[in-house]
Amino acid sequence: MTVALHVQFVSPEGKDDRMFGPAKAAVHNGIVKVVRDSVGSDARVSVGYNDQSVYYTTRAFMTAYNNIGIMEGLFKAQENGADVVLVACGNDPAILMAREALDIPVLGITESAMLLACALGKRFAVIGVERDCADLVESNLENYGLGDKAIRHNPVRTADLAESLIPWFEDTAVVRNHVIPRFEEVARGAIDDGAEVIVTSCAGLAALTLNGYHKVSGTEVPVVEGVLAGAHLARVYGTLRKLHGISTSKQRTFKGLPHEMVTHFLTPFRQRFTDG
Repeated sequence: MTVALHVQFVSPEGKDDRMFGPAKAAVHNGIVKVVRDSVGSDARVSVGYNDQSVYYTTRAFMTAYNNIGIMEGLFKAQENGADVVLVACGNDPAILMAREALDIPVLGITESAMLLACALGKRFAVIGVERDCADLVESNLENYGLGDKAIRHNPVRTADLAESLIPWFEDTAVVRNHVIPRFEEVARGAIDDGAEVIVTSCAGLAALTLNGYHKVSGTEVPVVEGVLAGAHLARVYGTLRKLHGISTSKQRTFKGLPHEMVTHFLTPFRQRFTDG
């Protein structure tokens, strides 16, 4: 049985990237490698990019503009036969609204890591790369109803790694000598405050998985990296849908609207999106 998984990025493909240029492909390719290695060769993985990205993910109003492209990418993935979709951004943009709009399961990488962490320890802490993103992730933590599973004090923290991610995927020494030490400094503080599991909240931290890093050094505290977690859960959710018809509940919260109504009212916006 082949499960079709779609991975959606919030930024443009490297060849179209106005900010970082073609070198950004190293980041995308590394993240997709983690997904492919996790789901296995019998899964079909497609990749989507946000051609209309505003790049910034640290402010909710900028994310709102990014969400338009993300949603269109997810609609297209479902139309093309995807069994499950995974949004590859630590802020989990658009996943709740996408659950209203799509019939297939919609996953975010940080929520996936949080959910797995709940079964691995009593309390977890989340570590990302930018302080401004941490505020959005903390809001998500509460929206997911997982606040009581996280440590009480400062549950979402930052490793002070607000920098270009490209070197992380080009040079393993950068990850070993720079990223991991910064990450572990913050992780140890969270462990002192009661964390039994560490969750990541940035797709760029897939570089940890590529370097075989899954536990805080000198401890028994697992690190649940979001892309790895999202890929494995996506395989499970995609299989459940394909074999048993289990998908997002449409009873209340994610009820959505009839497809014909969605198509009718979104057509003018989609024409502008395509033309622009």
